[in-house]
Amino acid sequence: MARYTNSKVKLSKRIGRNLFNKGARSFSAKDDYSKRPYKAGMHGNKRFSRTSQFGKQLLEKQAIKFTYGVMEKQLTNVFKKAFKQTGDTGKIVLSNLERRLDNVVYKGGSANSRDQARQLVNHGHFLVNGKAVNIPSFVVSVGDVISVKESKQKKAFWQNFKLEVPNEAPTWIDSSKKNQIKIINLPLDEDLPQEINIGAVVEYYSRKVR
Repeated sequence: MARYTNSKVKLSKRIGRNLFNKGARSFSAKDDYSKRPYKAGMHGNKRFSRTSQFGKQLLEKQAIKFTYGVMEKQLTNVFKKAFKQTGDTGKIVLSNLERRLDNVVYKGGSANSRDQARQLVNHGHFLVNGKAVNIPSFVVSVGDVISVKESKQKKAFWQNFKLEVPNEAPTWIDSSKKNQIKIINLPLDEDLPQEINIGAVVEYYSRKVR
């Protein structure tokens, strides 16, 4: 599957806010976005306020894609399914993205970034309810238990793993047991990313997929 492999700092600069896509470095004094939160070039530090409504919608859509590491087709499918459900479409979309297995591994403190979590899932490090799952986009449900395979725990990565980023598991995740994460309820409104203008993205996809 295609995956964005260029500078992750440029993504943050394009969106205009830190997406914390570089793991521990994003939280350190060495983070390039924190030092220069503007686009490259002599005019990069000038903010252009005239952005069309459509342009703002595109930026918010990109913010979601870059934050969760999903491709356009994946995000389109998430919205297609959400539009068919009853309730607040934006909250449904964000709840489903939050419950992606790679995001849960990251939020549960078993990885230092979503990229690292995605790689661990792809390489078969995790079980969901005792069954191997190597699909990062797998959406977990209430009651699911995610654990590190016993055979993988003996590997050097897990023997030496150290959480290097600020992490406090959200209320819907129980990560109190070592190498285990349990989903205790669905994400609450306050658990969803507040910095994303999800309404703008819903408006964008309502014209595209409905």
